Amino acid sequence: MNIPNFLTATRVVMSIAVAVLLCFDCRGISTLAFVLFVLAGITDWFDGYIARKCNVVTTIGKFMDALCDKIMVIGLFLVLLGLDMFGENLRILAIFCAFFASAREFFVSGIRMLAATKSIVIAAETIGKYKAALQMYAIGAVIYNKMMIVDFNLDGFFLTQLGFYSGIVALVVSTALSIISGVGYGVRYSYLLKG
Repeated sequence: MNIPNFLTATRVVMSIAVAVLLCFDCRGISTLAFVLFVLAGITDWFDGYIARKCNVVTTIGKFMDALCDKIMVIGLFLVLLGLDMFGENLRILAIFCAFFASAREFFVSGIRMLAATKSIVIAAETIGKYKAALQMYAIGAVIYNKMMIVDFNLDGFFLTQLGFYSGIVALVVSTALSIISGVGYGVRYSYLLKG
């Protein structure tokens, strides 16, 4: 296993650790979860950078990277929803955002698998990268909110509120991009369904 693939696999382990840590309300645990989440996000950029820089881009690496991203985003969305970390007022919005984001990922993955059976490689699009970055920010912002409240007793503090609500805005925008991106994939690759 090369270094980029090791970093990719480590991202899944860190995501699971974040999910477990978020289940506890002991002081300091949320900060650890937030730091681990940030480190996991950094590996998402760093593994691709190293793979390109050292010319060790592999098919399995691309597959693992995409799969780990999905596990991280969808898995943590489920944890945040299960722990009611969006709050009562935003719960329904968060549920629908997570639903559309997950549906898009499964739909695009299905198209990619279908394309692969016909030896067609579908590269990631720019809109998808923006969508993923906004999703990561949204998840991080919600974890940051818990950290500020539980670990630092700063509920209602300006920076706590700013972080949380900027995350909600990022979540809504990322969901819009998910829908646009999913529809775009469906239109462009609809011919794959005809064969």
